[in-house]
Amino acid sequence: MNKIRTAFAAAAACGVMVLSACGGSDGGGTEAAAPDGSLEKTQITVGVLPLADYGAVYWANENGLFEQEGLEVTLEPIQGGPIGIQKVASGELDYAIANTISASISQAQGAPVTDVAYTASLGNGSGAIFVNQDSPIQTIDDLNGKTVGTNTTRNIGDVTFANLARSEGKEVSPNWVEVPFPEMVSGVQAGSIDAGYTPEPFWSAAQQAGMRRVVDLTNGPNAGLAASIFVAGNSFVDQNPDTTAAFARAIYAAGEEMAADEQAVRNWIPSVAKVPADVAQTMVMPTYSSGMDVAALEKVSNMLKEQGLIPADFDISEHVYQLSTD
Repeated sequence: MNKIRTAFAAAAACGVMVLSACGGSDGGGTEAAAPDGSLEKTQITVGVLPLADYGAVYWANENGLFEQEGLEVTLEPIQGGPIGIQKVASGELDYAIANTISASISQAQGAPVTDVAYTASLGNGSGAIFVNQDSPIQTIDDLNGKTVGTNTTRNIGDVTFANLARSEGKEVSPNWVEVPFPEMVSGVQAGSIDAGYTPEPFWSAAQQAGMRRVVDLTNGPNAGLAASIFVAGNSFVDQNPDTTAAFARAIYAAGEEMAADEQAVRNWIPSVAKVPADVAQTMVMPTYSSGMDVAALEKVSNMLKEQGLIPADFDISEHVYQLSTD
């Protein structure tokens, strides 16, 4: 049986209420309190990053989906998912972007945050480790001991790499160093790092710069991996169940619309992600979600447990918010 956290406002005073119950159609999740039609908060602030993976929040904002839910949304740029987790935990933001790996590690370490919406999974070919064309590095084995850039460690780049190597029975240990995505290509070109990891749209930019892919991190056990989510502080979710339900509905409505019309998204995404129009037409798109999928998040948790990054008894279903109507 999955544990389901019911988001009653009273839980803020007495702690998180955990009930043993059956989940939704996907087998679990944190279930929202039944909406009563009254939003606790109508003006919300969301920490964002202009990447295609989180496009649903921009789409919902520009196409009136938040407005339909009675929400007025302010989008606040942040540096990345770990910062978003910190800011919702402290109450500086109401909601924020995050990735499933950073969120699960933080939750396992006691961060009081909830996954409130699952927005996208990895698109096939969307993340790569690349090198200069003339690099002697040809295969995953050649990366052992090499310096490889990633935006932050214990994140999608290094964790999915370890997952792929493990599945292939390889013991490959790069020396991971933190390099901002916009600086990754220049770092490889200058030789300050031997190779770099980038997701889209940076991978398309790397290809345009003449970079060569060594490893596709979306292969094998990483195919379709649940990657992008929105998080909120536990106390905020407990005190604002109807607002959180409205936020999640708008994100999922946007995901459904975007999944149904990829060409419209490709035409639109340059205004959000600041990618050239020609890149937007060819870049690998994420797979947008129209609902919570606890089983997909559990797959990420199992991967992290195998790598010793979270305890074996960590239960992601205690940290996931699920609409009662799902």
